[in-house]
Amino acid sequence: MVRKLFKIVTSRLVWSIFLIALELFLMGYLVFWASYVKGYYLYFYLLSAAVTIFVLTRNENPSYKVVWIALASVFPTFGGILYLIFGNKKIGHRAERRLQDYINSHLTLSRDVKEMENARRLMTNDEDVRMANYIYNMTGLPAYDNTEVYYYPTGEDFFADVFGELEKAEKYIFIEYFIIGKGEIWDKTLDILKRKTKEGVDVRVIYDDMGSINAIPFQYDKTLRQMGIKAYAFNPVKIHVNPRINFRDHRKILSIDGNVCYTGGLNLSDEYANRTIRFGYWKDNAIKLKGDACFSLTRLFLETWLSLTREKEIDLECYLPSYKAENDGLVQVFGASPFFPVQMGENAYLNIINSAKKYIWIATPYLIPDDKLLSALSMAAESGIDVRIVTPNYPDKVQVHEVTRSNYESLIMSGVKIYEFTPGFVHSKMFLSDDSRAIVGTTNLDYRSFFLHFELSVAFYGSSVLSPIKEDFDKIFSLSKEIRAGDADKISIIRKAFRYFYKLFSPAL
Repeated sequence: MVRKLFKIVTSRLVWSIFLIALELFLMGYLVFWASYVKGYYLYFYLLSAAVTIFVLTRNENPSYKVVWIALASVFPTFGGILYLIFGNKKIGHRAERRLQDYINSHLTLSRDVKEMENARRLMTNDEDVRMANYIYNMTGLPAYDNTEVYYYPTGEDFFADVFGELEKAEKYIFIEYFIIGKGEIWDKTLDILKRKTKEGVDVRVIYDDMGSINAIPFQYDKTLRQMGIKAYAFNPVKIHVNPRINFRDHRKILSIDGNVCYTGGLNLSDEYANRTIRFGYWKDNAIKLKGDACFSLTRLFLETWLSLTREKEIDLECYLPSYKAENDGLVQVFGASPFFPVQMGENAYLNIINSAKKYIWIATPYLIPDDKLLSALSMAAESGIDVRIVTPNYPDKVQVHEVTRSNYESLIMSGVKIYEFTPGFVHSKMFLSDDSRAIVGTTNLDYRSFFLHFELSVAFYGSSVLSPIKEDFDKIFSLSKEIRAGDADKISIIRKAFRYFYKLFSPAL
């Protein structure tokens, strides 16, 4: 117990939080001193007023705007300063310019136009065509046929397959994950990567520094580079207040020779395979693509890689899949970024909700929808659509789970069925509708995923993967308890107040 406490107290995360909190306290004290001792409060009031006007005129989600306007109005001395620190979406001019240059230069590849024209011819459903067109027009990533799809309902199934595919790599292995955690899973992965590097395979690793902050040592990318592995930490955590701390790389990509790719909710850490138990049984999922659609996942990896390195040009022709796959419906990978003009993850979810005719089943670890999603889900249920949402029974973050539960009542009253996965924590992020389309990926139903994270998803149209996804949902529902109307009334007043306090500020959390 003492050793565990010492490890927590001396961890990089705790010290980073402490130092940032100390800076915020000192900053708050200086603002207070300048305002009420020196009489400069008018300048801070004017700053908050300017921020309010700026936020009102920005093309942002209304809920996000309301939080910052409320903070600037209720705390006019501090509100403007807080927005400049945490509300401004900047990752640095150089990184943002490289990222945008890459996106702009690859939106109109001639092969993408041909692939999308082919996909439209193969689609028989107007709703599928509309959704695929929207994703393509916004991201430049087409829908592909000639792709084999495999679904893994658990981390145990996923890792058993991954290790075998890694051993087959001949040209390159690209890894981009939110969390890399030292332990049995990563140790085995690293052994393969080191061996493949010696064989001449181009091995590249990207991990999110905040996501992995307590899971691997400080500056672990340098350690990997010493092993011959090309590696970078995304947005390294700085022990000073800065707006970049908000932006995280939440994507999960594993590309092997461009022919075999994986994504989904799983990270490269023991808890995702239930080798260590933290929140009961960890329920997650992953998908494997073989064939043409892998090219989109490889491109998304290279997009992030370019933003982190000084490389100026990437010849995408070198990374085209060579595997000739059997056709299995249509597969469309798409990314999302805080710097896109639209919220791709949320809009894709809205599209699938609004086009449903019979049912929409959803699994998400965090249910913190904005007004648009709440209205769409409620309207679908009120129209007679079978809308079901499953969330965890065991929380990984108590305050976030309370916000999730604060949204149950209004949805249930509209006819939405809410379930909690009783064996533990469900981390899967997936939508299934009408046995005809599905989305599986990394995007949660919360503000961070929609507005602050780099995410990705995969849309499936008429694929055989829809059947195992539905089977997985059926199993999840059988292991879950349905939440009934009035259940929220059974909790204490203090807990209710706690829920709604966090819900009020959830867009800025």
